[in-house]
Amino acid sequence: MNTYSIILLTTSVVNFLLAIYSLRFNKSPGAIPYCLLLTGISIYSFGYAFELQADDLESIRYWLRIEYIGISFLPALFLILALQYTRREHFLKPWLLVAMLLLSCATLFLEFTNFNDLFYKEFNTIQYTRFTMADFQKGPWYWIHQLYANLSLLLSSLLYVTMVRESTGLNRRRAAIMLLSSVIPWTFYLVYLTGIRPNNFDLSPFSFTIVGMLAALGIFRFKLLEFVPIALENVFDSMTDAVIIMDNHYQLIRYNQSASQLIPELVPELKGNSIAPLITGLTKLSGLSDGLETDISFKDTPDSGYYHIRVVMVKNDRKRPMGWVVVLSNITDRILKEKKLLQIEKNLKELNANKDKFLAVIGHDLRNSFHLIINMADMILSNIEKDNKEAAIKKGKIIYETSLTTYQLLQNLLEWALLQQKGMKFKPVKLQAKHVVEEEIANMRTFFVQKELTVTRSLEQDLEVKADEEMLKTVLRNLISNAIKYSYPGGSISVTGFSESGKVTFEIADHGTGMTKEEQDRIFGNENYFTKKGTAAENGTGLGLRLCKEFVQMHGGKIWVSSTPGEGSTFAFELPSFGNA
Repeated sequence: MNTYSIILLTTSVVNFLLAIYSLRFNKSPGAIPYCLLLTGISIYSFGYAFELQADDLESIRYWLRIEYIGISFLPALFLILALQYTRREHFLKPWLLVAMLLLSCATLFLEFTNFNDLFYKEFNTIQYTRFTMADFQKGPWYWIHQLYANLSLLLSSLLYVTMVRESTGLNRRRAAIMLLSSVIPWTFYLVYLTGIRPNNFDLSPFSFTIVGMLAALGIFRFKLLEFVPIALENVFDSMTDAVIIMDNHYQLIRYNQSASQLIPELVPELKGNSIAPLITGLTKLSGLSDGLETDISFKDTPDSGYYHIRVVMVKNDRKRPMGWVVVLSNITDRILKEKKLLQIEKNLKELNANKDKFLAVIGHDLRNSFHLIINMADMILSNIEKDNKEAAIKKGKIIYETSLTTYQLLQNLLEWALLQQKGMKFKPVKLQAKHVVEEEIANMRTFFVQKELTVTRSLEQDLEVKADEEMLKTVLRNLISNAIKYSYPGGSISVTGFSESGKVTFEIADHGTGMTKEEQDRIFGNENYFTKKGTAAENGTGLGLRLCKEFVQMHGGKIWVSSTPGEGSTFAFELPSFGNA
């Protein structure tokens, strides 16, 4: 057996053993087509080894048919392997697989039968010094097969070139091996097609000797078919956490897609360059330390929000620092929920504190009111027994006034409780402002008479307001009641209403005790229920003004006061007019 045949047989055996060994990685991307490809190469080399030993036409044709059992399927296997190994298997549509299989089967069939001279127009032998070689004229299908094979090898090489460009480290070396495994036989194949070859030799099978060595190197040295490293790279790129990898000198090694979306400054051109200013700007520290964790916020970026930074030092087997890994996890939802919970907690504390103060004030005022009513009732009974009619009538008036005040207090209490429990429904309707004001003034006529107060009204004709009727009455009732409480006997109160800039403004003015600036700031405050006794020692809780403020705000309006001590106060509030509501 000649030297060339021994080399080819050795190549055949090595590639076949590698094909069997690669089956152990059958779940890895490209493992099955890789195994079949090595098997096809093995058959090709095996057949050509014996073709070189043949010395007649029939023997050469026999071994050539054996070779084409492998050759026919190599183009399809090269392309399928490249698509799977570079993780582009989604291009392997069923129709494409069927088309490649049909082309390969057609090549094998026509080579075996040479139907209608489609593969060979003529087939002869030519004698060289040491070898008898095939000498044939190519048919049309022969050139179709060559076109198919070259396109397959070209596409495969381009896929591996892309993988080399996009990968780093071990994966880049794997991609380079696969690229060489497709380019080397393709180069030999192109030389064969040009006819520039010694003694009509087909050099392609000899190129597979190099491919076999590359395959062995790739499988045993660079774990070519192990799925985990490839999978880890895909996991790294698809992580939702932003990850940045640097060496000891802060030189950028790698970052994933999430990091580039979060930090637009991270671009491929930065790889190999120091990004120390960028990292220190993120961490707000002069340097990194192993185990560093902190929260930061991003603004004016596509992924603005709150992020948790974790820094990990990468060490080698000798525990020496090799670099840094910075991980940024999006915690925006958590931070927003925490802020919301803190706000809810704050509101609950305020509500609880207000409730305690409110109940203390209400309890105190109700107890005093009922003590007064009980004492006055006891005195009336005593006066009746003594036939002291004048004293009994006087005490009866006190009970009546106290009962009215207590009734108003309880009414405000009920409305406040309904509002806090969201049981009070807000139903704004069109109202004639003058009718509502007149009704409330009429209901309070007794109080005006008792203090000998005069009341004037100045409301625009046909003034319409969009408001909840009961809420509007409550606001007017409380403000007019306060004006009565703090007016001196014989004084006057005015109620004004007018429309301006799409708003209806009500003003209730008195000429009573007035308020200091400090008192004005406190009456609508959220911390305390402020009140003081009226000019006839009338009690109050401050709840009425709180209700007024909340009801007005529910309408989208506002309420305010202007006052001068000793001269009186003017309470005003505005609501939407009906035409602009």
